[in-house]
Amino acid sequence: MSGASRDAWDDYQAELTNDPGYSQWLDDLDSKTHQQQEQEMSLISKTGSSEDFKLVPEGTHLARCYLMVDIGLQETPYGDKEKVVLGWEIPEQLTDDGRPLIIYSTYTNSMHEKSNLRRDIESWRGKKLTEDESRAFDLRAVLGHPCQLSIVHNENNNRMYANVQAVIGIPKGLPVAEAINDVICFDLDADGDVSILPDWLQRKVSDRKSAETAEFVEAVAESFDDDIPF
Repeated sequence: MSGASRDAWDDYQAELTNDPGYSQWLDDLDSKTHQQQEQEMSLISKTGSSEDFKLVPEGTHLARCYLMVDIGLQETPYGDKEKVVLGWEIPEQLTDDGRPLIIYSTYTNSMHEKSNLRRDIESWRGKKLTEDESRAFDLRAVLGHPCQLSIVHNENNNRMYANVQAVIGIPKGLPVAEAINDVICFDLDADGDVSILPDWLQRKVSDRKSAETAEFVEAVAESFDDDIPF
């Protein structure tokens, strides 16, 4: 990266609000909302893309969001949670065939004030969401938009993984290459074509829990009285 770009990078917090293009994006994000159930988001289905699993290097990278997938109710250490996956392409990091590297982050599908999704959206936008915005925020608004990703490597079961530590807005004057991958936006409620998704996301969608099953299990668990001896 050139010295001028590094200067812009370091000064982006001060310059971000003065960038007309970025300000327009904020206006777009504010306007692209619709009525939804509290803390829920709606997705639509578009086109597919290939991917590569080469590890994205640690550090801060320019990126562009190209994927959003509703993977439904997933089991977590904290109980079953509705999950959504965002995917970015990294234009400065290429595969052997010249395509940008891809990285994903899985979030609980919630805009609660303490949720990771809300934290990253607010950091990306450069300003806080109002409570009204958080109840009706249309996550589709981020598709196709650039950002900076802070990437860290973590080891698990003797395997190294690249993880998104933070999502940050783009400083004024710092260009980001146009998207290479087709946009993917998959919504379970819209009966989208699961075949457009990477294999691992197809498995996530296939293995999701139904809301009815989760409610039944919870009801059965609550029906037991711990005072009844066996």
